[in-house]
Amino acid sequence: MAVQIALVKDGIRKAGARSPRIVQKNKVDFDTLLGFMDKLTGLSQSDLRSVFLQFAEALVFYFPSNSEVQTPVGTFSLGVKYPPIAAGNPSDPQSRKITADNLKIKLRADHSLLERIRFGAAVSLVDAPAIQTPVVTRVANVNLDGAVGSGSVGQFLHIQGSRLSFDKADPEQGVFFVSSDPVPVATRMTVYSRQGTTTVDGMIPDLAPGDYGIQVRTRPTATDIRVGPYDGTIVIS
Repeated sequence: MAVQIALVKDGIRKAGARSPRIVQKNKVDFDTLLGFMDKLTGLSQSDLRSVFLQFAEALVFYFPSNSEVQTPVGTFSLGVKYPPIAAGNPSDPQSRKITADNLKIKLRADHSLLERIRFGAAVSLVDAPAIQTPVVTRVANVNLDGAVGSGSVGQFLHIQGSRLSFDKADPEQGVFFVSSDPVPVATRMTVYSRQGTTTVDGMIPDLAPGDYGIQVRTRPTATDIRVGPYDGTIVIS
């Protein structure tokens, strides 16, 4: 699989300039990452999850002392994000409005790790996406301990992705189950809660048994509906 790169309009240089950007299509959720590591190491997913959580606590402990944290993937450190301060008196009040809210975490990747990624990567130049559509990366059944691919009416699904924002008052937007019949029928999920633009938790509506695709439909402009399909299917029993 190739790393896809598109040439997009450069908002800084403008004048027709274009810059290369990675076309991000997939999002690997934490559970999938833990499952991959579980197979490689033999450690349980609960133990691996605990290690990640403790690593985060270590960053919280060391960063306030201006420490850099070295790891096999690279060096973590604190940075600061702030718009450039205009030339003038450095004691100007505007130049003093830097608080802890301006802090960010930086990662200087390990050189050998970066070389391994470069060695195994192929690069493909693609057309820049004309529009940004919803992306559904994972659908898990909450009632079946996160199982994927199956469910029953009334059970709850945990849907993850990006650009999943929609207006629940608009019947053309939301999460839809699409039947695999010769003439597909879309049934809208009506009982759900949405967390930001990345997560939707909702109940499987009244569906006949069978195979269904899942789509998230949004309307980011006044007219067009944008559809983000899930790559997999769900079997309703």
